[in-house]
Amino acid sequence: MRNWMLSSIVALALPCLAFALQPAPADNTPASTPSNKTVAPSNLAKLLEANVRAAWEMFKKKDKEGYAKFLTDDFQAVESDGEGERSRRHVLGEVEHCMYTDYLLQFFQVQPLGPDHAFVTYESSMQFPKNSALRFRRVFVGELWTRQNGQWQMMRYQETLVR
Repeated sequence: MRNWMLSSIVALALPCLAFALQPAPADNTPASTPSNKTVAPSNLAKLLEANVRAAWEMFKKKDKEGYAKFLTDDFQAVESDGEGERSRRHVLGEVEHCMYTDYLLQFFQVQPLGPDHAFVTYESSMQFPKNSALRFRRVFVGELWTRQNGQWQMMRYQETLVR
């Protein structure tokens, strides 16, 4: 009986000892990398955030030609109004009827998807005229950007209403 108990204890202790003796993670593992807050934003992130901000400003100024430069020919958008997918031509028609008077863009994240594609997410808070039925609107936005002929352009736009 004593031998059986001693064997059982050794059988249980060996895996625990092996686990305790595993080497520490290497310096390039996620556990040892600094958080996103301490890493400087990449050049791509800065460039795409600047492009997003410039595109919003063109839309606000109702500059159809200026806004069009940010969109690919096959651009598609889905807005939070439930009206479905919009083509580039449809969205450019909406530029002339822009209703928001001010906006705030924040919480940008840029995820490269290869050398010529990136996914950009951020939050937009929009303000509308005082006499408008809708005064404020906040949406989360996801955009797919692609580099064509050396220039980054928006290929897809998707917004989700924040309640």
